Amino acid sequence: MTRAAPLAVALLAACAPPVPEPHARIAAWAPQGKEVAREAVAIVDFTAPVSPTGLTDGRRAALARAADARAVATAAGSESGLAGDAPVIATEATLLPGGQRLQLRPRSPLPAGLTLALVIGAGATDAEGRTLLDPEGRPRTFVATFETIPGPPPRPVLTEVRAVATAPEAGGEYLELLNMGDGPLDLAGWRLEKRTTTGTLAGCTIAAEASAVLAPGDFGLVTGGAWDGRYRLPPGLPRATCGAGALAGGLADERPPEVRLLDASGLVQATLGEGGAAPRCPAAVERIDPAGPDASWNLACALDGGTPGTCNSVSPGCP
Repeated sequence: MTRAAPLAVALLAACAPPVPEPHARIAAWAPQGKEVAREAVAIVDFTAPVSPTGLTDGRRAALARAADARAVATAAGSESGLAGDAPVIATEATLLPGGQRLQLRPRSPLPAGLTLALVIGAGATDAEGRTLLDPEGRPRTFVATFETIPGPPPRPVLTEVRAVATAPEAGGEYLELLNMGDGPLDLAGWRLEKRTTTGTLAGCTIAAEASAVLAPGDFGLVTGGAWDGRYRLPPGLPRATCGAGALAGGLADERPPEVRLLDASGLVQATLGEGGAAPRCPAAVERIDPAGPDASWNLACALDGGTPGTCNSVSPGCP
């Protein structure tokens, strides 16, 4: 474990003068840097014993994705602290005997290849009830970032899209995808775009949901917030939400679907119907060979209206 390095830490809130001893302060923390193992346990050491209140109940101490760090830090430093719906990584927090070391043990391996943040919110106290200080001796929220080791890459393939559904259509539109890569596919922060009736692209960002992670070989669905679960789906099928109501604001019935999936950096990772390749169908369009290209000869109308979450009805060998 290393001591505080000014460039490695983002210190939030307004500047405040250092507070003299005997207040406890953050002395050291881990992990730091890049290539951090996904099984890593976050550790924070203090110069004196601290109170478990706020640190072990999830209100002041947390791990989060860097994209959520500002919101998490603001909440952790507020009067009430973090709430149960905060966008944090699930951990088991333990204050070790002696009260000078806090452990945040993730309940599952950390996401691969991402920047994460360790947050200790202002408002935590030492064992004597005095305000806990950051490494510089100031009573403010502490945030330190680190990067996990990249894992095997996922490979998303858009295998089916249903634009035409019985009323209410927003409850029945969906996009099916298959992870054909060797690593898990975490859809949080990815973007779905559609070609509108005017020919422009419009879309939405996929909501950060734990259920939206696809293991290698898994199918998953992306739906709108008005999804009503009308179809029979395989148990435990991963599903992500994109759009408060209809999927991506609604897929047009009067034109063949044309959709694309972009990763969090904005790169297109998968398409279906690009350039008008898809036929116009009474229900769903399916990819015949999931490993094949997004081309007209590899796209067809579903034989039975659609097979969300399972092998496509037009695929060779599909039961």
